[in-house]
Amino acid sequence: MSRISTPDTAADREIRAILDRTELTGFSVIAGAGSGKTTSLVKALAYVTRTRGPLLLAKKQRVACITYTEIAAREIRDEIGNDPLAFVSTIHSFLWHLVKPFQADVAVWVAARIVEQIDQILEKQEQYTARTRDSTKERDAQDLVKRQRQREAIVNVSRWTYGIGSDYARGVVGHADVIKMVPELIIERPMLARLLARQFPFVLVDESQDTFFEVVRALKHSWSLAGGKMCLGFFGDPMQQIYQQGVGAVSHEEGWVRVDKPQNFRSSRRVLECVNAVRADGDALEQISGRENQPEGDAYCFVLPSDEKRSERLESVRVWLDRNSGQGNWTRGAHDGGAKILMIVHRMAARRLGFGALYAAFSDNKANSLDQAFSEGVAWPLAPFRDVILPLCQSESASSPELVGVLRDKSPAFQRGLAAGHAKSALASSRAAVKDLRRMSENPETATLGELIRFAADRAIVELDPRLAAYLYPGGDQDDIVLEPETLAVLDAMSKCSLSELVGYYKYINQQSPYSTQHGTKGAEFDRVIVVLDDEEGKFSLYSYEKLFGISELSPTDVANQAAGSDSAVERTRRLLYVCVSRARLALSIVLFAPNVKLASESLRASSLGATLKFVHGGDLDLPM
Repeated sequence: MSRISTPDTAADREIRAILDRTELTGFSVIAGAGSGKTTSLVKALAYVTRTRGPLLLAKKQRVACITYTEIAAREIRDEIGNDPLAFVSTIHSFLWHLVKPFQADVAVWVAARIVEQIDQILEKQEQYTARTRDSTKERDAQDLVKRQRQREAIVNVSRWTYGIGSDYARGVVGHADVIKMVPELIIERPMLARLLARQFPFVLVDESQDTFFEVVRALKHSWSLAGGKMCLGFFGDPMQQIYQQGVGAVSHEEGWVRVDKPQNFRSSRRVLECVNAVRADGDALEQISGRENQPEGDAYCFVLPSDEKRSERLESVRVWLDRNSGQGNWTRGAHDGGAKILMIVHRMAARRLGFGALYAAFSDNKANSLDQAFSEGVAWPLAPFRDVILPLCQSESASSPELVGVLRDKSPAFQRGLAAGHAKSALASSRAAVKDLRRMSENPETATLGELIRFAADRAIVELDPRLAAYLYPGGDQDDIVLEPETLAVLDAMSKCSLSELVGYYKYINQQSPYSTQHGTKGAEFDRVIVVLDDEEGKFSLYSYEKLFGISELSPTDVANQAAGSDSAVERTRRLLYVCVSRARLALSIVLFAPNVKLASESLRASSLGATLKFVHGGDLDLPM
């Protein structure tokens, strides 16, 4: 059944009443996990295009739907039959669509951005001390020269385009630029703000809690100038905010309406009790079952020692659940009809799947958005491996049809040969290069990513991202691109990683392992879920389950943040735990690893969550306590 044809909830009817108003206003939909938030969004989108379609067409207007990923955008487009009256896109694409006609403004912003970056380098140089390393001085001097070249080069840019990464000298602005630039221009240029409202009198924002604060501010500014001729709707759930840059709860302007959608169409009775117990101290929304025949389900808890036997103990938990829960198979992965194991950070899964060094390369260096992009499987330094090198190395033979297809779509050398009418010789030389590449990768434990990407680039098997080209070929055609020190650190560490790490990483990203994280599964659901709570192994100061359950004391910073109403480790952890437990359809198992099992068990039992769980003593498992 399509989302549009599902029965209406009270929230759906309330949303339609808001959309029907003569004087348009703003609203937010607070929809808990499993509530069908996307369903309400799709229904609202289809309702506007159906009821106001002729008027929108007459005025050459459309309804905008902004969502977080391209996958989500495609899903929504499919649900509404690719209605041309609906402009469904990611945040970045939507912002670029708005600013693309304003080429002069883009040029001015980029010029100012380069000057700002030059000033930052000059200010840094003025603060050098006797202890400043020569390597730092040399890198800053090189970066200054590159920025100055960019300032000279942009004078000759006739048209600006949008790409993943910025390349100012060639007229390309990147993801980070668009998020910074367009909201600034909307605030500073009333014409752009009013044009937004005229083009899109209805703007619906999906996953609003994780939307950038600057974007929300800009949209609200446009709404404020529209004088009742723009409807701005935010669909989300502050309890499912998992990214630090997200706005969380969207504040209301005067006259705005809040719509609650408390139904949960996903979870069994026991699981829903856990979901509400976690949420109870977070906000006032209590979820109710929306299922006609809600199963009873199960919810277990294991408190175990945080020692070197974690992996063995976790496996023993899965075996015990297989034998005793009566809720199906827990020892297979979710992709194979079993259970999904959720962990607080990717590092815990990376250790078990053999890509710990690759994880550390992207996470420990904290290079802008690379850490998050790595966790989502879309980090640009790994794209050549994902799209070209791995498919070539893992194909059945150097002459397989799949391999030829990859070369045809991705290899610059092969494409040049085809264009010149030398298809046969181009294919022969490309196959020879691939054979050499496959020989290099025969031992994944010793083949390094740096060796493989440089060979593939030298032989023109892959087309490099300009930033990767600047890294691999200093002094080459892309030498004017500035790579931040953090990005260089990521690329250096990544280059030293083995191919085997990459194989483990993509097994994880493609959901072919039992493991994931709360971040990685937001929006997903599984019959059986095992939640692993382990502060020591997670080693992530932003979150602490021991603080959440009162096992350890809050830090002075936590106390100060709570007193000021600011985000704290406790609230961040509560949100992650909520996202995690609410993934389960039928059965849930929480495994808490702690240094003091007795104290941890007593603290968890005393919590509102503990009252909803069946505690299993560690001594009942195969491993000794």
